[in-house]
Amino acid sequence: MKKITVNWGIISTAKIGWEHVIPAIQKSKNSKVLGLASRNLSKAKLLCKKLKISKSYGSYEELYQDPDIDIIYNPLPNHLHIKTSLKAASYGKHILLEKPLSLKAKDINPLIKSAKKNKVIIKEAFMVRHHPQWQWIKKFISDGNIGKISSISSVFSYSNKDPKNIRNIPKYGGGAIYDIGCYPTVISRYLTNKEPKRAVAAIIKDKKFKTDILSSVMLDFGEFFSSYMVATQSNLSQQVTILGTKKTIVVENPFNAAPSKPSTVVVYNGQSIYRKENTVKTFSLVDQYERQATVFSDHLLKKTKIDFDLEDSKKNMRVLDATFKSIKKGTWVKI
Repeated sequence: MKKITVNWGIISTAKIGWEHVIPAIQKSKNSKVLGLASRNLSKAKLLCKKLKISKSYGSYEELYQDPDIDIIYNPLPNHLHIKTSLKAASYGKHILLEKPLSLKAKDINPLIKSAKKNKVIIKEAFMVRHHPQWQWIKKFISDGNIGKISSISSVFSYSNKDPKNIRNIPKYGGGAIYDIGCYPTVISRYLTNKEPKRAVAAIIKDKKFKTDILSSVMLDFGEFFSSYMVATQSNLSQQVTILGTKKTIVVENPFNAAPSKPSTVVVYNGQSIYRKENTVKTFSLVDQYERQATVFSDHLLKKTKIDFDLEDSKKNMRVLDATFKSIKKGTWVKI
């Protein structure tokens, strides 16, 4: 009998898992969350009971060893991504790995080798690329509707001052650029199918945490600039503006578009700066995390083409590497 459902296993009781990813996988018609592992078995059992997951494990390796699990979702702290994923891959498990994939581009090389050796698929969890609004924007731009891109500018911020939160711990890969600066970076590359040539950046650090809490970055793509401001101790805010020679696109819910609310994109015609005098495109309710899971499961069920592989993740990480190097040198850095 042909398999119609892919079994997923979840590592850890991380918030992004139970708040976003697990419910999304459970919505997917071709996916099932079969098990969840935690180093604390009681925590695993408690969450499994709450989310109606049938199997719980008291170690990650126990989950890797389960022959019924096809795909591992790994939302562990950034500095643990590579080590734990290499272990999972050695058991023949496919992996959806949270962003950023690593803390250095070179760290991805062993993962690329392991994926080939063990014949598994490993993907970075940039759910935004699966949202219809970004897919529509990409086509709208490629069809020449806004003319040539002059610039892409993004703002992404939230407030988190918890000293125990991994986003505020440098050795865990905390800070604004690692946590959210990766989004404007990947979206600029996604929309244009181009790679930036150089980067320049400046940051403000928290005196206690030593992480970047306000970061300004500019990426030079040759024909246009992509700039972004990310912050972890400001108010909640997100917006992306794509300036063209003919029209401008403003993405009002760019990264954390809620599945319970419609998303809106404003296309400014270049003749009026007032929103009501321009075109507002509304996208119906969609869970971008569910789309992400469904696409991954289809790679196994339908042998669909891998859309974004580890080489793409390495390219994105190279941009972040250059960004951090620029911060240290105080000048433009070649990518």
